[in-house]
Amino acid sequence: MRILFILAAIASLSGCVSTALVKDANGNESISTLWMTCSKPYVLTQNCSAWNGAAKEIEVNGFKINIAGSENGTVVLVMDSNWLGNVFGDVFTFNSPTHSEATNTSFDAIKKVLTEKGIELKKVIPVQSSGNIDGYVLELGSDGYKALLPYSVN
Repeated sequence: MRILFILAAIASLSGCVSTALVKDANGNESISTLWMTCSKPYVLTQNCSAWNGAAKEIEVNGFKINIAGSENGTVVLVMDSNWLGNVFGDVFTFNSPTHSEATNTSFDAIKKVLTEKGIELKKVIPVQSSGNIDGYVLELGSDGYKALLPYSVN
């Protein structure tokens, strides 16, 4: 009985905390992280990794972000650069609000840079799995990937 009580307490504490999508992504159907590759649903030829998605690390205002891009730079994948640490940072939840919030912060930083450079943000598509926001695919009016390269981390 004592074990049953302990298991019930753990189950009630290990809830599922959700983080809202950024406003720009509202209404857009999400892409499953599990089914996304460097060649589908978008062809990402610049710094895309089959293992962890966006592989180019940049830093905007002290915040590290990972990006990948299409050949012409009009599609950019934005992800949390510390996804592994952030995912496992929330041990009593089935998903990771820390990771999702870092992903949202990554998007906000990228959006600010693109806006300052006059690059149109046409569409924002969330990339999600297990209740986590793992990234955002940005469809842009011009080469946003090239505009982000000056922020590269060596």
